[in-house]
Amino acid sequence: MIKAIYLTDGIINADDDALKILEYRDRKPDLTWIDIYLENHELSQEETTILSEFFKFHEMSIEDCLFPQYYPKMEEFDGYVFGAIHGIQLKPHYFKEFEDSIYELNIFIGKNFIVTVHAEELFFLDNLFEKVKAKPQVEMRSLENMLYNIFNKVVSSYGFTLEKIDNKIENLENDILKDPESEIMEEILDTKKVIFSMRKIAEPQQATYFYFTRANNNLISKEYLVYFRDIHMQCVTMNQSILMRSQMVVNLLEVYMSSITVRLTEVMKFLTVIATIVMPVLIISGYYGMNVKFIEKQIFGEKGMWLFAVSLMLVTIIAMLIYFKKKKWF
Repeated sequence: MIKAIYLTDGIINADDDALKILEYRDRKPDLTWIDIYLENHELSQEETTILSEFFKFHEMSIEDCLFPQYYPKMEEFDGYVFGAIHGIQLKPHYFKEFEDSIYELNIFIGKNFIVTVHAEELFFLDNLFEKVKAKPQVEMRSLENMLYNIFNKVVSSYGFTLEKIDNKIENLENDILKDPESEIMEEILDTKKVIFSMRKIAEPQQATYFYFTRANNNLISKEYLVYFRDIHMQCVTMNQSILMRSQMVVNLLEVYMSSITVRLTEVMKFLTVIATIVMPVLIISGYYGMNVKFIEKQIFGEKGMWLFAVSLMLVTIIAMLIYFKKKKWF
């Protein structure tokens, strides 16, 4: 699916018909943005014609659009720059299947055009497209401004995901303190996988955005370099934040293991106390279970002997409980 928007002498035009798009390009508009959504990860014949014959993009660049790169890059070609960047568009069950939330955005950048190609429907591009149509004088006043808006949305998607991770970590901390169940371990590991996946795509992004901060860049004018330095710094800060969250999850895992150890210690302490309390009963009952005829007949008698044994058990148990309480063993 293809759609395009043009700015010619302050007049905005938009279309989603491939043939009309070619006609508009022949008029040499001041600025063009063409967005291609690869349905079923394939280019249609019209889309292929636009990329390969009209813009004359290199076949390697077009091939990179059809097959995921899993690694960001920025390459210079004759008349344009091709880039592959990655962002995050969270799915409903992103903590379980976070890899599905990562998208790749391929972008061709020339002197007066931007062509974006993606295999997933990206809602932020749709919203940005509508904003451009509504306020072309603001959103489409220059190629640098449009490019900055696209990059800013991609980088900002990491910050939104980090907020979700922060909420998850806070909830996990509360759950660990309340009741460290085995399910919490699974949630901690899922969170750790999410952060690892973010680091895998976020760290290499710095070099990609750094390309547009160079003073000798032919696409970005000097007055706009500061905007792209801001994007690069956002990326650097984002990577530091991801690294910090990674350490937080490791600490969370240690807290969980410590909580399990403390809980196990409490259980062992309780069982030890029970075993220790019952021990005198077993000893006394075992001793008086012997045939000690002299004590039974000459001192207590049969009934008195039973009362004496039970009383001795109770006194011993009470004495031990008082001792344990003073020692603060329970």
